[in-house]
Amino acid sequence: MISKRISTSLSALYILLGSLLAFCPFATADELMGTQPRQVSLVELEDADCAQKDGKLIALINSDAGISYEVWVDRWFLNVQTADHTRHILSPGQEPVALGCSQTRSGAQHWTIYSIKAIQH
Repeated sequence: MISKRISTSLSALYILLGSLLAFCPFATADELMGTQPRQVSLVELEDADCAQKDGKLIALINSDAGISYEVWVDRWFLNVQTADHTRHILSPGQEPVALGCSQTRSGAQHWTIYSIKAIQH
């Protein structure tokens, strides 16, 4: 009898917690970027190949003069996240790292920064 009441109480508690979690805002990677270094960014560059497809070349750049960063980037194609989860090491003064064209023959694509971590030398 007591175990049945405990079981019923736990079930009610789980339902209550589940209901409360449904209203909790979860932070997305883009929202968390407010706490990430602003020295690393995605930029649009002019590129002849991309211009033929009405797009721009998307690249990663490190504008910090003294710190290297490990950056993980996700690719999206036609607004669907792909399995491409790539790691890039950006050194100070390095040329922008090209990711690809914003437009392909098959459609639009874009990249989002998943994480940025300063690398100590």
